[in-house]
Amino acid sequence: MSDRPAKIAVVGSYNVGLTMSVPRFPVGGETIIGQSFAEGPGGKGSNQAIAATRLGAETSFVGKVGADQYGDDAVELWESEGVDATHVSRVTGAHTGVAFIIVNEDGENEITVAPGANDMLDPNTIGTASDVIEDSDCLLLQLEIPDEPLITAAEIASDAGVPVILNPAPARELPTSLLENVAYLTPNESEALVLTGRDPDTDVSHERLTRELIGLGVETAVMTQGAAGAVLVTENEMISIDAPSVPVADTTGAGDAFNGAFAVALGEGKPPAEAVEFACRAGALEVTEEEVIPGLPERDEVDTIADGSIGE
Repeated sequence: MSDRPAKIAVVGSYNVGLTMSVPRFPVGGETIIGQSFAEGPGGKGSNQAIAATRLGAETSFVGKVGADQYGDDAVELWESEGVDATHVSRVTGAHTGVAFIIVNEDGENEITVAPGANDMLDPNTIGTASDVIEDSDCLLLQLEIPDEPLITAAEIASDAGVPVILNPAPARELPTSLLENVAYLTPNESEALVLTGRDPDTDVSHERLTRELIGLGVETAVMTQGAAGAVLVTENEMISIDAPSVPVADTTGAGDAFNGAFAVALGEGKPPAEAVEFACRAGALEVTEEEVIPGLPERDEVDTIADGSIGE
């Protein structure tokens, strides 16, 4: 493993998170009274960049935000967190992305996103960041931006021998031109179902589902399973990896903590199974907090979790 910090390039989204806690999720056409409201920074790309930085990586973020107050707040956030945002551009005529999040009493969440400036990220913008991508140890992507910049970024990384991690969230049908350059695909179970052409509530065995993910053309699939940990699958093996047992406050951001940590661990030279175990610990720590950014763990927190649980 390398003695220097991992270099992680993240291409993705920034969204302001508007979060309301509710006693339960409403059904169609129903209005219910919420219990609390909070506004804070988010977006899978930005969250994962911050997660990687807190875990010791040198992280560069590539994206777009609006020329508005939310965009100003984003730039200040990245500066304070130590994320290199040199390749984030400001857009006039489009708002900074916004995510509406509701969280029930069990800590489960439902999220709707208005992408705004994220939808204006294009291949030309990615091209200006090619040096950062080529110099990284891992490229980390998500699906809150259009396919075209994702394809371009993955091609640049693959041509330079840089492994590409794709967190396929929110899940959608993906072009072969993207998947053929992905080394690690990291869906949760509902996202895996969508990627394999099913409804997100379909009942399918984990073994069948993960094997079908490999059939999409990626080298390795890592399906996260919340409190149950994750399953690592290649053509030749399947490994189940447990997560620490923790008290759950809010599951929002668990996937971002996981993916940021997974990228850092791979960038440091850890074998994939060890990288998944490290990522499971980071994801577990994240769900113990009610807000995403405050909950993203520092390196010493992740390193000091042993095989036991938190908060018992």
